[in-house]
Amino acid sequence: MSNLVSRVCAALILGALPAAATAQTFDSAGTRAAGMAGAFVAVADDASAVYWNPAGFASGSYFSLVLDRTYSETDRRSAKVEPGGSIASGRRSALLMALGFPALGLSYYRLRHSSVITGEGPARAAEGLTRAIGTASAGRKFTGAGAVRLDTLITHHTGATLVQTIVPGLDVGATFKLVRGVASSVGIPLDPDGAQRIDPEEDFVGKGTNHFDIDVGVMGSVGRMKAGLTLRNMTEPGFETAGGGLPALKLERQARGGIAITPIDGWLVAADLDFTRTAGALGAERIFALGAEGRVAARATVRGGFRVNTAANDTWSTKAAGVSAGGSYAVTPSLLLDAQVTGGADGGARGWGVSGRFVY
Repeated sequence: MSNLVSRVCAALILGALPAAATAQTFDSAGTRAAGMAGAFVAVADDASAVYWNPAGFASGSYFSLVLDRTYSETDRRSAKVEPGGSIASGRRSALLMALGFPALGLSYYRLRHSSVITGEGPARAAEGLTRAIGTASAGRKFTGAGAVRLDTLITHHTGATLVQTIVPGLDVGATFKLVRGVASSVGIPLDPDGAQRIDPEEDFVGKGTNHFDIDVGVMGSVGRMKAGLTLRNMTEPGFETAGGGLPALKLERQARGGIAITPIDGWLVAADLDFTRTAGALGAERIFALGAEGRVAARATVRGGFRVNTAANDTWSTKAAGVSAGGSYAVTPSLLLDAQVTGGADGGARGWGVSGRFVY
């Protein structure tokens, strides 16, 4: 009987809370790219091009191998609550393994995006839930009345990238992927008389499905300037949540363009702009990013950048302004270690990334 009551409560919660917000934003993977705040579509020249711009292989190294891990989280740390008491927070992580030659790339990457959305309830409950998604939140207790929905989408992408030069200085590429997605949307009532334990791992009950998808990229170069365009998730695969009866969590079609300029040898400046909107943890996102990268010593490279959400006028959106900093150290001429950290204002992403790259 208690199990039936729990299921009925969960169904009511899922129906009453705002529509599912979890999606997978464009700049989810890549330590080097994150160090430039995501201004990387026209820069991609290593194996991470399988994700950022498949056409980038044509102008990269003869051989490139990347092992990469990133993590970030977003929330409203000021506890500003939307009208009606709604609030959201999110977490995303990525694992990327890729290798490539000028005309061929092979890759596997795993993306996980989770979001917590609360309904009407006391501000103290909403304030505590802004941190409900982080790793440190597992097992944390929250008090107060209200309701929570935990949306999670995990996708496994296994792909092959093919690249073709159209004319000198203009290349196109495509990554053909088999995508396995595991989606979950769980309603959790908060106990007004006690403490509610929320664990993003324990409360995850997913349903897995497989789809075919394609990413397409174009890269052009003239002198010291490069321009790129990437179209991701061309088939917009959707993944049904466990239990059914709820909207599928899908990979929205995304388009991003970028330019990169090399003002002096060893240094570059890049800018990216999303042409489409994507549902993020705090609402619609359309990112503008500006970044730079430069060699400061024989073995050391530094990078940094700034990003802002240009779709911030939406009801559930925030400007999500943030800055990034990172660098690389060449253990050998061919082996590079990368790291980056990201910080942001209220609603901005905060996270880290580490990777190893072998280029030849």
